[in-house]
Amino acid sequence: MTLGLCMIVKNESEVLERVLENAKIFADEIVIVDTGSNDNTVEIAKKITAKVYSYEWNDDFSAARNYALSKVTSDYWMWLDADDIVPQETAKGIAEFIAQADGSVDFVMLPYTVSMTQDGKPLFSYYRERIVKNNRKFYWQGFVHEAVVPSGNIIKLSYPIVHDKPKGRSSGTRNLDIYRKNIALGFVLSAREKYYYARELYYNDFISDAIVQFNDFINMEDGFYVNKIDACKMLANCYIQIKDLKSALSIAFHSFVYGLPTGEVCCKIGEIYMAYNDYVKAIYWYECAIRLKPDINSGSFIDYSAYGIIPYIWLTVCYDKIGDYDKAYYYHKQARMLEPDNSSVVSNQKYFERLGYN
Repeated sequence: MTLGLCMIVKNESEVLERVLENAKIFADEIVIVDTGSNDNTVEIAKKITAKVYSYEWNDDFSAARNYALSKVTSDYWMWLDADDIVPQETAKGIAEFIAQADGSVDFVMLPYTVSMTQDGKPLFSYYRERIVKNNRKFYWQGFVHEAVVPSGNIIKLSYPIVHDKPKGRSSGTRNLDIYRKNIALGFVLSAREKYYYARELYYNDFISDAIVQFNDFINMEDGFYVNKIDACKMLANCYIQIKDLKSALSIAFHSFVYGLPTGEVCCKIGEIYMAYNDYVKAIYWYECAIRLKPDINSGSFIDYSAYGIIPYIWLTVCYDKIGDYDKAYYYHKQARMLEPDNSSVVSNQKYFERLGYN
C-alpha cells in the first residue's frame, strides 16, 4: 500500500520544511495546495515535491482540502497542517502501518497534541482522523473546523502528531468571520457546526452570543455526547464571566446527563464552589478529579492538567483556607513532583517554607 500526504498552505515559509522533515519516512507522494501565499512558500514547496498546485481561496477549508485530495493517487491519504510536527517515532509508526496494510482499514485515528508541558508531556490532546483510505467515498465536510466523518473499519494508533503554532501567530477572527458570512447567506448550522461556532464566539470574547449558541447546541437532538459535555463546561465558563454562578453550577452538573464525570468538569465545579468560598465542597470535586483517568478513546478534548496539576494546586489552596496545613502541604508536594517549575508551585513552596515546612 502507498500513502499520499496532502496539505493546504498559505504563507508557511517559516514552518513548511519543519513539518515535512520526516515525511520522506512515510510518504510516497506529497501534494501541496497553496491558497494565496505572498512569501516564498511555493518556492520551498517546489523543492520538496513536484505536486504543487494553486487554489483560489473562497473561505471554505473543505473545498481546498478536497481539491488537494483530488490530486492524490496513493492507496491512502494523510493530512497535516503546516504548523504541525511529525515526531520521528510517529513517522516510523505510520510507515510501518502502510507497509503492513492490506486495504482492510478505512480510517486511522492518531492523537493530536495541541499543547505540551515544559518537559514534553501532552497537556491537551485528542484523537483525530489522520490517515484515510483513498476510495473517493471519504471527503472533507464543513467550511471551517472541517472534518472527515469516520466510518467502516476504524483503528487507533498511539503515535502523536504535535501542533506547534509559532509564537505570535493567530488566526484572529478568521473562523468566526467565515461562520458569520455563511449564516448571513442563510446557511443552517449542523449540530457540530453550532458547537464550533459557539466556541469561536467564546474565544473571541462574544460571551453573550456564545451563551445563546452553546445553549442552542446543548438543546439540539443530535450532536456528539463528548461535545455536549465540553459545551456544558464552556457554557459554565461563560456564566462565570458574567458572574452568574448559579447557572454555571447548574450547567456543569447538567454535563452528567451525557456521560460520567470527567476531570475537566470536576475541576470546573470545584472552581465554582471556590468562587462561593465553599472550600469543603470544592475539595470534594477536586479530589474527584485526581481519582479519575482521562478517557483518551472517547474522542473528546483531553486536558491532562485537570487530572493532576490543577486539582493538586487548588487542593493546596482549599485545605490551607480551612486551616488544614498538613493536608495542604501534602497536595503541594504532589504538585511539586509533577511540575516543580510551575509558578504557582514555586510561590506555594515559599509560602510553606515560611510556615516551617521543608
